Amino acid sequence: MGRTKPTRTTHLARRAALAALAALIAFAAPARAELATPADWREESFQFPLAFAPTLPYEGTEQVRFAPSWTHFDAPDGFSYVVLWNIKPALVEGAALERALEVYFDGLMNNVANARRLDAMVPQTAAVLHPLAVPAGWTAAYAGAIHTWNGFSKAEPLVLNAEITQRKCGTDRIQVFFALSRAPRDAAVWDSLRALRQASGCGS
Repeated sequence: MGRTKPTRTTHLARRAALAALAALIAFAAPARAELATPADWREESFQFPLAFAPTLPYEGTEQVRFAPSWTHFDAPDGFSYVVLWNIKPALVEGAALERALEVYFDGLMNNVANARRLDAMVPQTAAVLHPLAVPAGWTAAYAGAIHTWNGFSKAEPLVLNAEITQRKCGTDRIQVFFALSRAPRDAAVWDSLRALRQASGCGS
């Protein structure tokens, strides 16, 4: 019995299957240690100790990626960005993580306010976190809110919703990933924040 001659539909189906397989392989490939930077996002990097929060007892680096809406402080999805710490200490648990966020944002906002000739404020950031279902590839997760003020604008009150994940990378460092936004965690911008989290990795 002779073979049936492949049709155009068959060729298209095969191409679609190969494209899907290629996408799956790319998705499953090991991610880079460094954060990806989407084309319209801004990036910055810093070394610990951080100039605006030198009392945080960590060694390593901080990488930041700012969504295009970050500076739209009055917009529902304003102040949306992600931060990745590659640091040496053990995992930062619950209350210690809340305290680290309070020190971080008090230092950040006062540092920016001083540079912009705004009045600095006494420490007033309050972080409230609770356990979160751990995403694949991570070992601990928290969600919650950071109540602070916006030194980048008019010193108005600012509440950032947060998802924070942690994992060990080898024996001598950990990663802490912060997804932050004014937007509630079911808003569309969170798809982009979580995609950057999913694409990050420990690297070699």
